[in-house]
Amino acid sequence: MAITIFLEWFYKVELYHSRKERLIITGLFFIIGILWDTFAIARGHWEFPGKGLLGIQIGLMPLEEYVFILIIPFFILTVYKVLDKRIK
Repeated sequence: MAITIFLEWFYKVELYHSRKERLIITGLFFIIGILWDTFAIARGHWEFPGKGLLGIQIGLMPLEEYVFILIIPFFILTVYKVLDKRIK
C-alpha cells in the first residue's frame, strides 16, 4: 500500500475526482471481490489452509483476503495511470 501511495504522490496521478468517488469505487471493488472470492471458495476453486495466516476468519475468508481485495485494485489502477502518463 505504501508503494502505491508513493507512486500516486510522486507521479501526481489522480485516480478519483473526489472522496465520494473514491469511496464508491473502492466499495464496489470490495463488494465484487468478496462475492467473487466467496463463490470461488464455496465451489472449492481455492482454499485457505491456515498455515501462515493470522487466524482471523470472517465468513469463509481470512482477514488477509479482505485486505488484499482492498489494496490490489488500487495498486493496479495506480500502476496503470502511472504507465499511461509516462508513455504519453
